[in-house]
Amino acid sequence: MDKKPYPFLPFEDSLVGEKILFVWQESHHSEKNLKDHLLKALELKEDQLVFTPNAIKQKLMVSYPTEIRNLINNNSASEIPNLLIEIAKGKTPSNPTPAVDICFELIEWLLTGFDLDEVLRETLSLLFGTTLSLEFLISVRAEYFKELRG
Repeated sequence: MDKKPYPFLPFEDSLVGEKILFVWQESHHSEKNLKDHLLKALELKEDQLVFTPNAIKQKLMVSYPTEIRNLINNNSASEIPNLLIEIAKGKTPSNPTPAVDICFELIEWLLTGFDLDEVLRETLSLLFGTTLSLEFLISVRAEYFKELRG
């Protein structure tokens, strides 16, 4: 008998998710509204928001960053948003299961280690099915680093 997967709460279980929600709420939107946007944009049901099992996650967190670095090195960074959305939806060859948790980790990794604001803005816009501004992304990053500094 398989254990039931552990629910992933994108705006509580991820620091970057928490900051996305914070900035979203600053614009007078609700958490339910943001989660609805996420589920609709990814064509997922609430019960598909689960943590990726550790063994799978460790394998993917080695292969996806390599794939993303290769896209950057080959001047194909514009393909990153679609890759991240495919990961979240569970539509990549290496992982046929929705992995919103891994998508959020990769967004966090890109947000903190790369100068790819337009790529990240596009990714967040696709993730939430709404056009988000560069200011939105910059605010998320500022809140994220504020939290890290304590």
